[in-house]
Amino acid sequence: MLLDAPPAVPVLGPADCHVWWAALDTVTDDCLALLDGAEQERIPHLRKTEDRQRFIAGRALLRTAAAGYLGIPPRRLEVVANCPDCSRNHGKPELPGTGLQVSVSHSGDRVVVAVTRAGAVGIDVEEISTSVSPAELLPYVIGPTEPRTPAHATPGGFHRMWTRKEAVLKATGQGLRVPLSEVGVSAPEEDPRVLFLGGPAARPAGDFVLADLEAGAGRAAAVAVIGAGPLAFTAYSRSRPSAVAFSSGPLRAAVPGR
Repeated sequence: MLLDAPPAVPVLGPADCHVWWAALDTVTDDCLALLDGAEQERIPHLRKTEDRQRFIAGRALLRTAAAGYLGIPPRRLEVVANCPDCSRNHGKPELPGTGLQVSVSHSGDRVVVAVTRAGAVGIDVEEISTSVSPAELLPYVIGPTEPRTPAHATPGGFHRMWTRKEAVLKATGQGLRVPLSEVGVSAPEEDPRVLFLGGPAARPAGDFVLADLEAGAGRAAAVAVIGAGPLAFTAYSRSRPSAVAFSSGPLRAAVPGR
């Protein structure tokens, strides 16, 4: 479905997951001003201009979306990102004391943020690259007991599988420290669901609600939430990640998933 213009702040219920999109060309000095000192200190350590833009856009979008639900200025939002492997200020972002769970992803010229109260969340977006060889990568990405179909060998199918798996791992907080082959998901042409999760992030597959997202032409995206379903996944976009009111966008909402 296409979304009508929402109220200034959409209602985020206990069974909702809101997905916010923005484009890199919306990054302005206003976005940079929304980041706190620790976030701004991290920017010079990102070598590529596009990586700096993605980081700024992601944190600005995260701050404006979450602050809207909390009724506070984006700059006042405490964002904590602790890496389990080192003392640097990076890793999955958390919003202590707010009751909100968030996840951020970016690829190419798009950045996306998921916000929910239902449980830990992970989101991933990837540009579908025709230079990627699914046949060469599948042995490293798909588990030995995971079903294989012809769709896995297509660029679109491969990236759909990848985003589902990475979304699950991001929800656990482990990310790509766990091999993707430890995560089993349904075939790309099937409704999204988790089949198994092993390794250090192991937990029952039934703990996850998994959904594919409409990310526009040439992209694949998925979101996973650890919690009881079903959940309603709704997509919005920001014309610019700033403190101005929320605005709706043309991307379709994903169907409720399990």
